[in-house]
Amino acid sequence: MAARAGSGRSQTRERVLRAAVDTLATQGFSRTTARAVATAGGFAPGVIYYHFESLDDLFVAAAQYTSTERLTRYRERTAGVNSAVELIDRLRELYREDQSSGHVAAVQELVAQAASSPGLAEQVREQGEQWQAMAEELIRGQIRGQVFEALVPVRELAAAAVGAYLGLEILSRLQASRVIPEAFFDAARPTAAMIDAFRGHGASR
Repeated sequence: MAARAGSGRSQTRERVLRAAVDTLATQGFSRTTARAVATAGGFAPGVIYYHFESLDDLFVAAAQYTSTERLTRYRERTAGVNSAVELIDRLRELYREDQSSGHVAAVQELVAQAASSPGLAEQVREQGEQWQAMAEELIRGQIRGQVFEALVPVRELAAAAVGAYLGLEILSRLQASRVIPEAFFDAARPTAAMIDAFRGHGASR
């Protein structure tokens, strides 16, 4: 019985977190009130304060929740990918998922608010480091053994990739279009093909 109750609390907590992410994505931070989150999730506002001490506490948890969920998905979809072109195609697919789920829009709202919330700033920094670490892993995996491997500034490229991840959606919103993210992936594909060609040339020698 206790285990069932614990599972129920966990499911309700996740429901609150999902509602917070959805509200951030659709309403923006300033309109993400307890009432708005409760309305989105279909529960009473008091449920929020049963699981979280304050809205700030909820935002910190929401940042961790949505980041961890998507990071797991990215690792699953990119694991074992040896072709740079295939990697770009999978990242494009994952980014589309992020757009449709509201993840990237919610993260943008949380990042913007982090400057006025020490707890949220710390969580955003921690999650950002995890995303950069994954980006570094992906880059190293594609250039490992290449003649130009030592010349590639992996850490800097990874940081730029994480920054572009957020910036693409902002530009897309400003132009009321989804063309910019698609164009970014289209532009990356020829470089990816060149990396694959170098790899194939090295393997044939």
